[in-house]
Amino acid sequence: MNILIINQPPFNRGDESAHKGLIRALLSRMPDANIKVMYRSYEIESIRQYRVVDTRVEYLIEPSPVLFFTKFQNQGLRHGRTWMWSFHPTFIKYRKIFKWADWVISAPGGICMGGFQDWLHLFNLKLTKFFGCRLAYYGRSFGPFPTETESNRKFKAISLEMLHYFSFLSIRDKKTELLADELGLTYTPTVDSAFLDDTAVPIPYELNHVIGERPYMVFVPNYLLWHYAYKGRVSHETIIKFYCRLMDEIWMANPELNIVMLPQLFCGREYSLNDVELFRDLGDMKKDSRLIVVADCYSSDVQQSIIRGAKYVIGARYHSIVFAINQGVPCIALSYEHKIAGLLDSLGKFDWYVDFVNVLDNEENQAKCLHEIREKILLMTDAEKVRAEAKEIAGSCMNKFIKILKNE
Repeated sequence: MNILIINQPPFNRGDESAHKGLIRALLSRMPDANIKVMYRSYEIESIRQYRVVDTRVEYLIEPSPVLFFTKFQNQGLRHGRTWMWSFHPTFIKYRKIFKWADWVISAPGGICMGGFQDWLHLFNLKLTKFFGCRLAYYGRSFGPFPTETESNRKFKAISLEMLHYFSFLSIRDKKTELLADELGLTYTPTVDSAFLDDTAVPIPYELNHVIGERPYMVFVPNYLLWHYAYKGRVSHETIIKFYCRLMDEIWMANPELNIVMLPQLFCGREYSLNDVELFRDLGDMKKDSRLIVVADCYSSDVQQSIIRGAKYVIGARYHSIVFAINQGVPCIALSYEHKIAGLLDSLGKFDWYVDFVNVLDNEENQAKCLHEIREKILLMTDAEKVRAEAKEIAGSCMNKFIKILKNE
């Protein structure tokens, strides 16, 4: 069985964990599987850190574009002229890669097909259909689909076409399931692919030394100004001040705890894509020895080992909550988009998140949010049952997918 993985999100510890979970699950359940992961040349450092080392897994760079490739790509994708692709030498190289595969899987990840309007993501899906390959959209969220502009409407139309083309569709959150029901799609419910994995790696010595022997909780802020819903609406100063106030709430409830910050993004040159810079700015504001910023060089497996030792987690990034649940650690999610709330809704934990969408708009909303977090810290409950349920859902979806792969 030859499997090609496309659309792998880079430079993110959460997406790394989902990648490893998917690959390891496929390898363990299908000993005859051969897997190729196609990535873009600028993602080579990301792939080096994501890599699952196995003789059955190969990582390959997508074909280098030549001779007005972008023009052919856009004409075919945006204007319904995919027949043009047959005449371009770059697409001949793509054909060799795609025709090797018995199945193509669009890697688990966020809402590239929806709010972020990722045309390259959509191009790879459309290219799979162009070559007539069987395509799985595995463990994804998608939507919403705005229609204000002509580009929005074209993106939505192609997205809906592809959603009805998939040979297998699994959805990782309840809110996306509701949209799929409206669209009349056949799908399998799941949760994040990181739940397919059980990680147990030692924390490196130098990192253990930094964290120390004091009890700790894990806090993962999110700068948010990179997000389409916050860009131009919220200021840098507002975000910094709110997170500082939130740390004050944590220490008011638990003054004995260190706060450990785990960066989800790595290799980011821009401030908005570099968690460590944000965390260090927060450290400069607080000037408190109980605040510990972890470097961005440690894998998702190591991060989960750190979280396993935490008293609880407060996260404004989706995978910080996934990691907490996967390690059986109580958590509070700052839900800035539907994938976070959707995950916890799927697990029946409506009380584990606060709606963060409009919190930063004014002082009143911020005060209400901090009060809600304060109450939730005092009501932390055991997470082992939630962990077991998440793993059961993830495993059930993978088992169904494996049966489909083997039957065909």
